[in-house]
Amino acid sequence: MKVLAVDYGNKRIGLALGDINLKVASPFKVLENRGDVWQKIRSIIDEHQVSIVLVGLPLTPRGKLGQRAKEVEEFVKNLREKLPECIEIITWDERYTTREAYWLLESLPASKRKKLKDSVSAYVILKEYLETL
Repeated sequence: MKVLAVDYGNKRIGLALGDINLKVASPFKVLENRGDVWQKIRSIIDEHQVSIVLVGLPLTPRGKLGQRAKEVEEFVKNLREKLPECIEIITWDERYTTREAYWLLESLPASKRKKLKDSVSAYVILKEYLETL
């Protein structure tokens, strides 16, 4: 079963792909967050036969919903309206995933880190999810 992990941002959306049965994940791509993003996400889901969309939910350090988490919840609401009902959408606590992504990328030049951090953050979210299964 294929999973698409999403690290939502106002400017960019990081994506990672994985397989539940094989328990593998990899960074995939970064989308610019603008009008056509829904069609791009739908196309990726169709092309890769995704069954689950895993969206990182940026809770506060105390585990509460802050402003960023509310923005992600709005994104998830829109995603539910735009995707077929057969696609399961799960939110996942993503506290500290960006920090881990930067740690994974620390040996790269700053320009590469900036370019890859969103998809690697999505990868970290997906990796953590797969580890719980």
